[in-house]
Parts: sequence; C-alpha cells; structure tokens
Amino acid sequence: MLTGGALCVLTIGTISLCGMVGSKVGSAQSKETAAEVNETTTVNERTQPDSEGTYTTIDTVAWRKASINEYEFAEVSAVGTTTAATTSEKATKKTTTTDSADETGKTTTKAETKVAGYIEPMSSQVYYAKSPVNFRADSKKSAEVLEVLDTGDSVVVDGVSSDGIWYSVQHGKVKGYAMAEYFTTKAPEKSEEEKTAEKKAPEKVSEKKAVISYTAEEFDMLCYVVQSEVGDCSDASKIAVANVIINRVKSEQFPDTIYDVLTSPSQFDAIYSYYNRSTVPTQNTIDCAARALAGEDNTNGATYYYAPQYCDGSWFESLQFCTEVDGQRYFKSW
Repeated sequence: MLTGGALCVLTIGTISLCGMVGSKVGSAQSKETAAEVNETTTVNERTQPDSEGTYTTIDTVAWRKASINEYEFAEVSAVGTTTAATTSEKATKKTTTTDSADETGKTTTKAETKVAGYIEPMSSQVYYAKSPVNFRADSKKSAEVLEVLDTGDSVVVDGVSSDGIWYSVQHGKVKGYAMAEYFTTKAPEKSEEEKTAEKKAPEKVSEKKAVISYTAEEFDMLCYVVQSEVGDCSDASKIAVANVIINRVKSEQFPDTIYDVLTSPSQFDAIYSYYNRSTVPTQNTIDCAARALAGEDNTNGATYYYAPQYCDGSWFESLQFCTEVDGQRYFKSW
C-alpha cells in the first residue's frame, strides 16, 4: 500500500511538472505569434475564466500594425507656431486657402491674397449711367451715398471688384464706387446745342494753320480743360494753359496727342469736366484755345505750371522758369 501510494504521488508530480513545462513552452510560442501578428493582420482569441474557474473563449479581435500615413502630425505654420489640423478642419478652410505643389510634389496650403470686393486696377475708361444710381464712398451697399448719378452722367472707371459687382469711379473731382450693372460704355445722344458747338469750334480753328494735329473731340477736350482751369482769368491765362498742353504734345517727354496728354494719370484733373459736361467752355475760351493752336505761345515753351496760393511749388521751382501770368507760374525742363 505504501509503495502504491508513493507511486501515485510520483505520478501526479510528474503530470504537474509536464504541465508547467508545457505552460512555459506555450507562453514562448504565444510571444513569437504576437511578434508575427504585429507585422501582419491576424486574429487573436482572448479567454477569461468563467464563474466555475474554467476558461472559455470570448470575442475574436482583428488587429494590425498601423501605417504611418494613418497618424496625424502637428503642422508648423510660417511663423514657427505649431497647430494641429484635422481632416475636417482642413475641409472648412477651402474658401480661404488654395493648394499648390512644391518642388517635391508635396501639396502645401497657402492663404489666398484676394478676397471678395478686392478692387482690381484697370485702364481708365469713360462709362455712362444707364439709369439713376447711388455713388457711394465705399464698395458696400451700406456705405454713405455721396450723390445720385442721373441717367447719362459720365464717370471715369479705373477699377473693378474681383467679383465684378463694383466699379471704382471718378465723378468730377470726387472718387467713389458704384455698382457695375448700372453703367455702359455707349454714350447717350448729344443735345443739338452740343452738336452745334462741336461743329463751330473746328471750323474756326481751321482758318489758321495749327501747330499740331488734333481731332474735333480733342479740341473739345482742350476747351473744357482750359475753362475748368482758368475760366475766370484773362485771355493770357487761357492761352498759356492751352500752350502747356500743346507744348507737351510737341515734346518727346510726353505723349504725342492731346487726348493722351490730358488723360495721363494725375496730370489734368480738369479733364473730368469734359466727361461730366460741367464748366462748359465759353466762346471766349474756345477762341483762346484756337489762338494757341494757331501758334500764339506766351509761355516761352512751358510744359508745367502751378499756382503758389494752392500748392507747394518746390519741385516746379527746380525747373527752368518761363513766365508768370495772373499769379500762376510756368516752367519747362532744363
């Protein structure tokens, strides 16, 4: 009996030892399996003890090693600050950003430089109001109304908003904005009085030989500018101002037509009186312009003038002085 009992104990011990060895071997195999699973997609079954102390298989879980493309990284801004941008956040920026590719082919995001309402400069051109329209201080419907333009009123357009809704315009000496849909480049029909004035002036000038060539429109423009500049002054002042314009046409330093000289940027603001049909030239002004075109020059070839009582003349005074008429000083380049 003792020998049999000892044998039973020995047998149980041997079985337990084998179980422990098997457990370690199984554990080692599990680690190897886990290492392989870390690289490839597989299925790993988890077990847990039930209420009676035995183990049962539960949920089957699929898992794999994540690709680097699936991680989100913080983006570094242009000024060196770090911001985290999720895919959904980037999607909301579509209206304010634009994508471009760098030298490596990687797409980068840059802020747009233009926004709705941005005014694009354009070559100055005369437009006419098709119907009454508000002339505003800014390109917004809520902006202050400077005046209401009437049908047929002309303005000089020098810019248009990026969305094509607003024009940047000059009306007389006032700068403002108006909605583009209310304007056209087609001039309204001229009155009989205006047509008659246009016919008379060139005929009067053609009686004498002109020092430069010009069109009927250019003569009209010249008269309006002279009237607007020195309409209340003497004949000598009117002839002098007309000659500054004529001498510029003759000079290689300036454009070679009356039209181009008078419409050059920031030179003769009085040209707006022609487009707006304000300060209509008198017959005396028309006669003085004709005399200047016929060669009567009382400025000694002047191409600049300024009135000391209205502006700083330090730049003009660096030029060659020609003459002074009615308090206005005339100069030309050395």
